[in-house]
Amino acid sequence: MPTPPPPIPNLLSRLRRWGLRLRLAESLVCGPWGAVAGLGSALPLAAAARVWPLLTVRDLTALAGLLTLAGVAVGLAVVWLRPRPLPRLARIFDRRFGLAERLTTALEIGAGRLPATSSMARAQLADTLDAAAAVDLRAVLPLRASRRALLALGALAAVLALSLWLPNPQEDTLAQRAAVRAAAERQIAELEATREQVAQDEGLTEADRQALLEALDEATAALEESLDQRRATPEEAVAALSEAERALVQLQDPGASGVQAGLERAAGEMADSELTRDIAEALARGDYGAAARALAAYGGTQGEPLTREQELDLARQLAEAAEALAESDSDLAQQLAQAVDAIERGDVAEARRAIGEAAQRMDQAGEDVQRQQTVERTLAQLQEGREQIAQAGGAEAGSAQPPGQGQADGRTGQDGGQAGGAPGGQAPGGGVVSPGHHEDAGTSAPYDEVYVPDRFDEGGAGVDLGREGAEDDGVPVDDAPLPIPQGGQANVPYREVYADYAAQAGAALEGSYVPLGMKQYVRDYFSSLEP
Repeated sequence: MPTPPPPIPNLLSRLRRWGLRLRLAESLVCGPWGAVAGLGSALPLAAAARVWPLLTVRDLTALAGLLTLAGVAVGLAVVWLRPRPLPRLARIFDRRFGLAERLTTALEIGAGRLPATSSMARAQLADTLDAAAAVDLRAVLPLRASRRALLALGALAAVLALSLWLPNPQEDTLAQRAAVRAAAERQIAELEATREQVAQDEGLTEADRQALLEALDEATAALEESLDQRRATPEEAVAALSEAERALVQLQDPGASGVQAGLERAAGEMADSELTRDIAEALARGDYGAAARALAAYGGTQGEPLTREQELDLARQLAEAAEALAESDSDLAQQLAQAVDAIERGDVAEARRAIGEAAQRMDQAGEDVQRQQTVERTLAQLQEGREQIAQAGGAEAGSAQPPGQGQADGRTGQDGGQAGGAPGGQAPGGGVVSPGHHEDAGTSAPYDEVYVPDRFDEGGAGVDLGREGAEDDGVPVDDAPLPIPQGGQANVPYREVYADYAAQAGAALEGSYVPLGMKQYVRDYFSSLEP
């Protein structure tokens, strides 16, 4: 019966220590080679990014770092996760250290797979331990990185750094796309906010509300689709907003702005009487419903009755309002005139009826104005977003100028006539502004002061001189007596006049809808006039 083999705990402990050192040594080799593989995979991407707009320099740098770390991680995982049982370690160390199968034999005897007497087993184990103790582990299994791997890694890093440092022609395209994407995301948020406002706007009819909401939803969906495709081109985003803009243009009411201006003039006419001050204040702040209710109160039966003097004062105020509304809203003006006529005749029932109809018409006119304002705001918001996206992408926000159509040069419009709203045209407050000296004169002389003629009557009120040959109440201007000449002249420095015009134009551009491609003409016009 064979003798049981002696225990070999010392040999097993040594094999485990050697196995740990082997993994450390292999980590210093596989780790750098993994980094070489990761960095090498980033080079083709860097080369492709110089041909196609794929990644920015910052993104490429980050990706190269991630790939390098991933290569190192893979290399270390191969070393540390690969199973290595003790018999396999014994065979590896027998070959690497030249131990002539001593370790493998000792393990076989210790496991009972190789029969041997007890004395032979002890002798073989002692010989194996002596041979293992004689191994210079630092010399035969050094802990140092592969020189070739480090050289390859350095070369690849130098090539990649050079590729990232040299100017990339695709960088501008990527920056443009990023700007377009950011502008489109901002525009989506603004469209959603506008949609909520439209949905809650009580001045819209259900049909107009649905049309506005559908146009906004289509524009938002088109922008989101361009972002989902990860290729936010300015042309597609601008086209989506332009399509929504064209759909909303059909909802515009050309006469609503005139009605609004007429109501504002009517508010000014009625502001000087206690009887109509509430109506005037409501119209001035745009609360047309409150103005209509204040007007309708005079057609009811509640409250203290007016004296005859108050009735006549109310008739005068309504007559002035009717005159202010004659051109913009003839129906409302006619109903107010009927109320005036009834009040003057003392027909209270007819006056109440006319005032009630006028109040209803004023309320309807206010709804029309509010609806137009909502459409205008929505159009202006779409246009502003379209211009922002186009500016971010370097594309044209509006239609191109037709061939042969000249640009405004600051002095004449496209039809060769003088451009309105600037020096040489009609001043905002009345009076013709003489051209004066400006930069187109080609001289270095100081800017002229602009003469603004104003005429006043004996009471100090302004007098509208009208146009030559025009008639007022059937009396030609040429036949009217000349007024007494006024002393002095009103002179305004050109820079101050320009500032007023530019401020008004800027406010109109920001808060109003202007047809496609026309905003830039206005900007160029006022830029050419800048002192």
